[in-house]
Amino acid sequence: MRSFSRLALLLPIGVFLAAADAPPTDIVARRGDVQLTTSDLRDVLTRVDPAVRDQVLANPQTVSEFVKDRMIRQILLKEALAAKWEQNPDVIARANDARDTAILQSWLASHAQIDPAYPSQADLEAAYESNKARFAVPPQFHVAQIAILMPANATKEVDEEAHKKAKEIRGQLAKPKANFADIAKTSSQDTNSAPNGGDLGWLREDQLLKPVRDALAGLSENAVSEPFRVKDAWHIVKLLGTRPQSTLPLDQVKPNLVAALRQNRAQQATNAYLEELLRKEPLQVNDIGLAARLADPK
Repeated sequence: MRSFSRLALLLPIGVFLAAADAPPTDIVARRGDVQLTTSDLRDVLTRVDPAVRDQVLANPQTVSEFVKDRMIRQILLKEALAAKWEQNPDVIARANDARDTAILQSWLASHAQIDPAYPSQADLEAAYESNKARFAVPPQFHVAQIAILMPANATKEVDEEAHKKAKEIRGQLAKPKANFADIAKTSSQDTNSAPNGGDLGWLREDQLLKPVRDALAGLSENAVSEPFRVKDAWHIVKLLGTRPQSTLPLDQVKPNLVAALRQNRAQQATNAYLEELLRKEPLQVNDIGLAARLADPK
């Protein structure tokens, strides 16, 4: 199953049958009398979370996957309706629950309206300062590597042979004018980094396994480590650069901070509405032996 299918499950569902008046140029996909038009897709995307919509529209591939998954859902739903599957009592109950949930969520949202201008710049600055530790970025290392891989649960002999090969490569790197990137391209068995001269890019300290952190800790910039083992490989790393611990600036975290503050304010409004609702007429629950009564089907 395509990876995009999980995203498609977040979107509303409906059946689109071929319409006689649908302009052929507007039809995006068709299978028999099931079709999707650009208008249909726009309508679906207007009802989803903006973040999901942005993910769908991120590039041609995700748009194409979205259309394919959407069509599969319509085809399956058409088959289910033809079999009158919607008359199944369990399906009816689930559909009613979904309908009730949609109504309740919309009703609560209508009582949690917040000022479009919130948060102000002052609100943002205060929230940023009080949560500054959350925006800390650990030290970062620009790393290149050469890896000699081994099969899982390698024998002692295989491990020793891989270690020997790593030491031989380390010897080549110690020669005058040795080029780490060139040697990585020809000797490293990590197919992802070898074509780039072993370059792994910038890695945060908290992303590194302890043996890698320990190897980097003793290196100056542009220095090369001795071979060390990490899981099923022997590694040699070169430290290309370092960045100290820093804090993301407000401008960089502003979109997420705005979303979090607005969500929190909306939740506060929802809680206040519910508290007032229950204050006017408190709940009464008879929970004596309730679990046993619920467990008894009689």
